[in-house]
Amino acid sequence: MRMRIRNMVAFTFVLVSLFSLSFSHFSESRTQKIVYKEIAVYPSIVPAIKVLEYAIQYGWKINDVHYKFNVTEISRQEVMGFGRKPLTPENYDVFVIGASARQYVHGIAFKWKDNVRSFIANGGGYVGICGGANEASQGMPHPSSVIDRVIDAGALGISNLYINDDQNEEWQYLYKSSGINGGVPIACKLSDHPIVNVSPDNPRVIRYEGGPGLYIANSTDPLLGEIIPLAIYVEEPSEKAPIHFWKKVNGEWRIEKPISTDIKGQYAAIATTYGKGRIVLFGPHPEERTTIGGHVIEFPGRTKYTLFREGYIYSWVDGNVTDWTYNWWIVRRSVAWAAGIPDEHLPPISNVSIYLTQPNTWHPSLYINGRAIMPAPWGTTIIGSMPFTIHTDVKGEVIFSVDGKVCYSDATPPYIWNFDLSIIGKHEISAEISNKGNTAYAKIDVFIFNL
Repeated sequence: MRMRIRNMVAFTFVLVSLFSLSFSHFSESRTQKIVYKEIAVYPSIVPAIKVLEYAIQYGWKINDVHYKFNVTEISRQEVMGFGRKPLTPENYDVFVIGASARQYVHGIAFKWKDNVRSFIANGGGYVGICGGANEASQGMPHPSSVIDRVIDAGALGISNLYINDDQNEEWQYLYKSSGINGGVPIACKLSDHPIVNVSPDNPRVIRYEGGPGLYIANSTDPLLGEIIPLAIYVEEPSEKAPIHFWKKVNGEWRIEKPISTDIKGQYAAIATTYGKGRIVLFGPHPEERTTIGGHVIEFPGRTKYTLFREGYIYSWVDGNVTDWTYNWWIVRRSVAWAAGIPDEHLPPISNVSIYLTQPNTWHPSLYINGRAIMPAPWGTTIIGSMPFTIHTDVKGEVIFSVDGKVCYSDATPPYIWNFDLSIIGKHEISAEISNKGNTAYAKIDVFIFNL
């Protein structure tokens, strides 16, 4: 009898324990909330756009909420309101334009401009960096070149700002840049706005490469909101990094005159609204790495801006180069704020990042059994096996997926998935890593022909 009672008590205890565990799991799943924000990025051949995409292919956890940016490149037709997934507040939360020039021309088309304005006025967010900031402005009060007039004609006018971005002044820091080693580290004084008030230092050094100084315009559009400063240039590019116009005389390069900029004291970054939508604009490049210390040098060289003819260009040398992620927290918090995420839930400062190094996302190629055979302007194409290779600076498990379905994981660097699945068609390959509540992912669309 005593044994039977003991068994019944034990059985009851097991049932209660199982019920409690089940209820606890159910409650946790009920309280766990996942919030996806759809981010549309305007693509370009400019490499900085890919860097920008890597910066915002990101997710984070705050308390019981897990946020994630779903980043999608959007076509010109979709921006105009047509195509498979048009730019509307129902499809996207934020529209991002980075360091590109194509929007200047596309913005001249009434349908393109009108649909972007409508998207933002009806609650969509906008983040513009460098050329994307120019696009959101009222343009220039006194355009002096053909390019100035194109920018003015295409400008959206969604912020009450003029741009100070002269072809013979600020733009020269783009035209004469040697590329990845170009750009100037410019100190920017940050405000107490929630996007930037968590900065570990102030002023904050941000890479500058020809972007605008921003200042108040005089538009009477009733949809325009207050301009809220995020950052002010406290250094002048032409003083920090003196460069010159050069001319070849009798076979020798000689200085014609110095290049002079005048953006010190103007806005480097702002937040504002247009109708129901939130807007964040940057003249410099928080998505790119920068340098602490160092100095400028000039030398003969060739760039795409000189049509690869020899000219004098510049590099920034002898400083401590930061990680690419150095200012990514600024970009991530800007996109989150533009998406309407509460201030107390904006992303933390995190260096979590992940890059797909093979296949090369910068140069689409045809791969046969892992070997790049030829360029593939139609898109990366894979025949046979492929060692998908990842680089990340954080420790963790990398999860590889095809079209959202987990296929492989690797917890030990180097992170490689020796892909050899029998599939055909266009597919999305992604890799994701998590660290301390932060998640970064890399993805690529590929054509696969494996029988």
